[in-house]
Amino acid sequence: MTNRDSKMNRVRIQAALFAAFMLAATGPLAAEVVALVGGTVHPVTGPAIEDGVVVMENGRILQVGSDVEIPEDAREVDVDGLHLYPGFIHPATSLGLTEISSVAGTVDLAEIGNINAAVRAEVAVNHDSELFPATIAGGVLSAHMVPGGGLIRGTSAVMNLDGWSWEEMVISTPVAMHLDFPRDSVDNEDSDELAAIEKVLDQARHWHKARRAADENDSRPPVRNDQLEALGPMLDGEVPLMIHANRSDVMEAALDWAEEQELERIILVANADAQYLAERLAAEDIPVILRNVYAMPTRRWEPHDMAFRAPARLHEAGVRFAIADSGGGLDVANSRNLPFHAGSAMAHGLPAEAALKSVTRWPAEILGVDGELGALEPGLRASLFAATGDPLEPMSRIERVWIDGQEYDLSRKRGRELYHRYRERNRSVRQGD
Repeated sequence: MTNRDSKMNRVRIQAALFAAFMLAATGPLAAEVVALVGGTVHPVTGPAIEDGVVVMENGRILQVGSDVEIPEDAREVDVDGLHLYPGFIHPATSLGLTEISSVAGTVDLAEIGNINAAVRAEVAVNHDSELFPATIAGGVLSAHMVPGGGLIRGTSAVMNLDGWSWEEMVISTPVAMHLDFPRDSVDNEDSDELAAIEKVLDQARHWHKARRAADENDSRPPVRNDQLEALGPMLDGEVPLMIHANRSDVMEAALDWAEEQELERIILVANADAQYLAERLAAEDIPVILRNVYAMPTRRWEPHDMAFRAPARLHEAGVRFAIADSGGGLDVANSRNLPFHAGSAMAHGLPAEAALKSVTRWPAEILGVDGELGALEPGLRASLFAATGDPLEPMSRIERVWIDGQEYDLSRKRGRELYHRYRERNRSVRQGD
């Protein structure tokens, strides 16, 4: 056999192995029916089910309950003694867009300039982020990736935290257009920043009106403009506008402005000051993504626990809300702690059922993905985890995770790898002594 023949044989073998691998990945294995049995199932939308069963196939939940007929071809997984919950949803973060804030090459969070409506957050997400495994190990299995920078920041996306590429990870996009409301507009009627925003919105309205007229009359359309085109779905009410504001007077001004602009769908992304507008938010049915329960008061007259109590006050007023951390800085690396924000809110008056929904069902509803995530119900994505107890409590451990029906290898968590590495190192050092 010549070298050329040998090389050709190796190529054929490699091709055959690759084909077999792809067949396994897309064939019977992908369609495997899995039944999680013996655990306590927490559907979120209903009471806990003792000795429950969750049946999954093709990445979706088929059945949930205690009296479930398990298909004969199902592979049963014993989760006796564990508690099954839907994966937590981070409602607003730059996770995947920034890795190490002090290393510029790992940050792709913002574009230059104030008007960046055409930005799409999902295309910048690093699918191999080292922060994802640790976050998944904390039960946060999906997140709302939000762009930063400028006044009009662009659109966001809800994504899984595991996948081969950003295209594979996307669950929904565009979720919302994002606006950083100018703080100086509260005391300044001639705010240059607010004037710039209004000018762009007026231009977008005229541009889309001209394009519709061109389509109807089969005439020449306006010159292409990606920024103005991207604003169309928001102006038409197809996509909500998320207004970022972190002071009660700024929030009031932003809501007044949105009403003047006749914007149909508004979501407020705000800090604990949102509690001071609770009655208005409830009356106008404006959802809130509440940032950072672990915040200090900013005014001398405020009690030390004002941020911890904000979720309970919003809930009492009837405001729809989801709990988030600050979404940036060190909180990006600590996104796994999201459930403990909800747990701390529970310790300060938020009912337990509401605390769980604030990081599962309610963010799914606010972000428009309640047909995909946020509960354990037939038809939804099979993204869930098994914990030793209440996952809002720091002492509970998450033992197993499934994302779209596929079990996730928790040993990929970098912190766990380092723990085992240095445990073995310390053991050898002790033996040497």
